[in-house]
Amino acid sequence: MNEEYAKTIKFAMGMEMDGHNFFKEKASMFANATTRGLFEKLAQVELGHYEYLKKELDRYVEDASSYVVDTEFMEQEGTENIFKEREKSEHLDTTLTQSDVPDMTILRMAYLIERDFAEFYEEAAEDIEDERLKELFKKLAEWEYTHESIFKTEYKRLKKEYMTLPWGG
Repeated sequence: MNEEYAKTIKFAMGMEMDGHNFFKEKASMFANATTRGLFEKLAQVELGHYEYLKKELDRYVEDASSYVVDTEFMEQEGTENIFKEREKSEHLDTTLTQSDVPDMTILRMAYLIERDFAEFYEEAAEDIEDERLKELFKKLAEWEYTHESIFKTEYKRLKKEYMTLPWGG
C-alpha cells in the first residue's frame, strides 16, 4: 500500500465531511425553501461521498494489490438529477424576494467550494500513478463539477431575477 495515496484519500474524506457540514449548516439559513432543500440534499450527497471514500480507503488499506474501485456506487451517485427532481416537485421559478438576496452570497460560496473540491480531485488524479485510484479521483472531480454547476445555475437565476427587480436590487 502506498501511504501517500492513503493520505490523499483521508484528506478527501475530510473535504467531503467539511462540505457536508457546510451545506447542512447553511441550509437552515435560507429563506427560499427550494434553495434550503437543495442544500439539505447536497449535505446528504457529501456525506455519501465521505462514506464511499471511507469504504474505498478501508478496502485499499486492507489489500492494495488487488484493490478495485467500486464503480457501482459511482454510477448511482446521480447528482445531475437533483435539479430535475426538484423542478418537478417544487417551483424553481418562484419569485425572488428581498429576503432571498443573502441566499445569493451563500450560493456563490457553495459553487466556489465545489469548484475547489473538483480541482483538488483533478490534481490528485494527475499526481497519482495508480490507475485505479486515478479513476476514483477523476470520477470524484466529475461529481464536484456537477455540484458546482447546480449551485452556479441557481446563483445565476437568482442574480438575474435580482437585477430585474423593480425595487432596484
